[in-house]
Amino acid sequence: MMPSTSENEEEDRLKDIHHHLSTNKSSSNASSASWLPLESNPAIFTSYAENTSHLPQTWEFVDVLGFGGGAKDDLLLLSPTESKSDTVAGAIFLFPTTDAIYTERGVQKARLRKHNQRHHDVLSRNVFHLEQVKGFGNACGTIAATHVLLNSGLALPDIPDPFNDSGGTASPLSVYKKSCINTPDSVDQDHDRLRRQRGEMLVHTQELHNISDSSAQNTASQTQCPQSGDTYLGHHYCAFVPVKIDGNIHVVELDGTKIRPIDHGMIDGNNNSDDNNAFLRAVANVVKREWMALEPNHIDFSLMALVKKA
Repeated sequence: MMPSTSENEEEDRLKDIHHHLSTNKSSSNASSASWLPLESNPAIFTSYAENTSHLPQTWEFVDVLGFGGGAKDDLLLLSPTESKSDTVAGAIFLFPTTDAIYTERGVQKARLRKHNQRHHDVLSRNVFHLEQVKGFGNACGTIAATHVLLNSGLALPDIPDPFNDSGGTASPLSVYKKSCINTPDSVDQDHDRLRRQRGEMLVHTQELHNISDSSAQNTASQTQCPQSGDTYLGHHYCAFVPVKIDGNIHVVELDGTKIRPIDHGMIDGNNNSDDNNAFLRAVANVVKREWMALEPNHIDFSLMALVKKA
């Protein structure tokens, strides 16, 4: 079976997007419609979540430190309030886009095309995955946050559902998600077309665009926000969410520039109720193995988690 047009459109969607941004960074043709980039700052991501999904006040994004070490319990959540590391809805990872990382992405993409189709179908039905279409510009942070928020309740049923609209006004993300579900042929069409359709619908959702840009310019920012969403920054965000498959919790990577959700396997301690850091530690191990090992001399990696306050 021939790969879909979505898969063949470019060798690496991320590389293609960044090439476009880097060659247009000083151009007067930069698009004012592109979404502004989100700073790697928990307050920025929490602001986006609160304004798009009615995130309960008991939830927040926090920095995760120590994920580069090797000890079992070396993960540290940095938060203005006490947070419970055993109640984690997802994680967001920022990494530099280097030649070594691009090469590994190409190897992974070839491997994914040969992966068991049945497993891919099961995984795609269990997660909400959208494509980072070119009109987004530098919106990979927004897409990563959206992936975490739209998949937050799949594996952890005790998490308050931010899309429960009973007795209140539907959140912008809830409206967007429902519009995707109600799209003609959304159930029957192949996953690649559906993923792209979701990206096209999001990039044209002006309310979410406005909220994202407002969050990018939040006063909590520690760096100056670029004036254009077409500014080349040389970094990329992806998301990790815990997904229940056949009764076990798996670490699933969601990247708007990849052709598939990536199943990184079951977390250790699936049956150990005392293993509170299992998901975050599993994410840290994936990050070290799949990214940091490729660039051991780089320090510009960062990890955040969406957690419930104690």
